[in-house]
Formats: sequence, C-alpha cells, structure tokens
Amino acid sequence: MPDNTEETAPSDSITPPISQQTSDAQGEFAAAVDELLDQLQHKFDTVSREMSGKLDDMTRRLDELEASLSTAGDTGTPATVTATATTAAGGTGSSK
Repeated sequence: MPDNTEETAPSDSITPPISQQTSDAQGEFAAAVDELLDQLQHKFDTVSREMSGKLDDMTRRLDELEASLSTAGDTGTPATVTATATTAAGGTGSSK
C-alpha cells in the first residue's frame, strides 16, 4: 500500500528556518548587550561609591587642617610647624 504522507527533506528537520536562526541570534545578542550594560552599571556604581567616599574623606581632612590652622593662628604658633610635626608623627595633620 502506498504511503500518502509527505516526506520532509532532511535539511528541514535538522536546520531551523532562517527567520528562526535570525531571531535566536538577535535574542542572544540582546542578552549579551543587557549583561554588558549590567556589568558596566555595577562598575560605575562601585567607582561612584569609592569616589564619594574618598571625597568625603578629603573633605574631613581639609576641615581638620583648617581647624588646625585656625587654632595655630589663634595661639601664635606657626601653623606649618604644627601641621608638619603632627603629620610626621603619624597623625592626620591636625593638632587635636
């Protein structure tokens, strides 16, 4: 008895259609771009936090130096000697 079912070409069952391949490639590309953007955002956030912390530390140190210079100026002690001596002793440059 003859078989009335259509036979599919071997290439149709192995290789997906071109439109599906293009869609898959676009999906993979979009996923790669999303991951790259996530990584960049994470790095940016990390650098931003580090910079903010360093700026806060610098501001604190400048405030301490300003207070030290103001105190040294009020007592008549040369400010550069006080700040230098404190820094050389391992301090932060303030005379507190």
